[in-house]
Amino acid sequence: LSMDLPAVHGEVDVKTAWIPGFEGFAIKVSPGFFDNPAKGLASLNGLMVLLDATTGLVRAVFLDNGYLTDVRTAAAGAVAARHLAPETVETAGVLGTGVQARLQMEAAHLVRPFRRVLVWGRDAGKAGDCARDLSRRLGIAAETVTDPAALVAQSQLVVTTTPAREPVLKAEWLHPGLHITAMGSDQAGKNEIDPQAIAASDIYVCDRLS
Repeated sequence: LSMDLPAVHGEVDVKTAWIPGFEGFAIKVSPGFFDNPAKGLASLNGLMVLLDATTGLVRAVFLDNGYLTDVRTAAAGAVAARHLAPETVETAGVLGTGVQARLQMEAAHLVRPFRRVLVWGRDAGKAGDCARDLSRRLGIAAETVTDPAALVAQSQLVVTTTPAREPVLKAEWLHPGLHITAMGSDQAGKNEIDPQAIAASDIYVCDRLS
């Protein structure tokens, strides 16, 4: 279930799943309100509810404020990079400057230990903060760029982590050996990647069946 709240630049996603044989199942509520930073609040938060798979009774409520979602999403990006990115990555780039941008680069670095990371964001101050954080966390060079095309041109691995509704990565920027992990377009209406870029890709993996 996904609900859009355009009047307040917000959204809420509700997800659940059950594996036969497991004693419980979880329901995740994940709101994203992207004007929150101006109010001194985080853009993302949420909670998880664990229920008994036999009785439906609530067993636990975990008010994690989105922590597990953040870690799980970053881990998914690392799995993609591990199986699909070039074996050697010298430079990685991230489009976006929030929590997920940082976690995606940390996770990707575990499976492809790149030596340099490039950061692009609409807000130069936030991009600078993100680059400094990544340099400190990863112990590598981190730079900001003002032109996303330049970021893509210099990178072998690019991760997009924005809620953009207009493409921030264009088809004409693709080059041989480039791997893109697209994480931000998780709801109808979001459109980080130029649709022509998907059509021009040699390999497009959208799920485990791919």
